[in-house]
Amino acid sequence: MSWGQGVKAVLGAFIGVRKGAASQVDQALKPWQLIVTALALAAGLIAALLLLVSWVTR
Repeated sequence: MSWGQGVKAVLGAFIGVRKGAASQVDQALKPWQLIVTALALAAGLIAALLLLVSWVTR
């Protein structure tokens, strides 16, 4: 699995938009790699939102 494929799959799942051909490619990805990628992206989103709120409230 390339890191980019994992990010595409996880972002597609976050947004809820995925094409049929892309989902077939996603089946080759290992579940633990997708879980780690999802946790990292979720942590990044939370950090970005916290930074944005901190910046706006100052």
